[in-house]
Amino acid sequence: MGWRKILIILVINVLVFTFGAEGPKGMKFSVPQLSEEEQESAHLPNYLKCDACLAVAYQLQTALAKNRKSGRLAESDVFDIMEYVCEISFQNYGLKEVEGVKRLSGPGLPTENVAAMTQMGGKWPSRIQEICHMYLGEIGEMEIYRAFQEDPHQLSVFMCYGQGVQGYCNHQKDIKVEEHDHVSKDEF
Repeated sequence: MGWRKILIILVINVLVFTFGAEGPKGMKFSVPQLSEEEQESAHLPNYLKCDACLAVAYQLQTALAKNRKSGRLAESDVFDIMEYVCEISFQNYGLKEVEGVKRLSGPGLPTENVAAMTQMGGKWPSRIQEICHMYLGEIGEMEIYRAFQEDPHQLSVFMCYGQGVQGYCNHQKDIKVEEHDHVSKDEF
């Protein structure tokens, strides 16, 4: 049995011990059941590309804000920061089922604090990395940086609510999150 399965079993046991089989307020916890595409494909399913875009925008915005000094970053620094983000920033993302819909969850996403089992690891980080690299290639590092400079808190709007590859979130239905803190597209 792999360490991921052991970890999932341990988390389920802690939740059952803490809340009973129903969870808090009758909520049931279960690991999302994956389709063959979700299990085997090297690519991110289309229905998760909005979540992936928001994750990429959040990580880029966070890294650029952290590394911004008193003024403008040098072009070489912009390239290095964005490459670094695409290579290592997505290990804390996984898949969870929210309101019967499979969604990515992790830092900066509206599903991050929703109580549900999250399937971490596996192919999810590398799939988001692929999307991150796609944005760097399709939009360009300096164009992303210019959008960040114009309004750092609107980078997700620039990257995810536009046209073409920048429009993955145009038709995404917002989730309803009751009694949980979450980050909406306007809070980035």
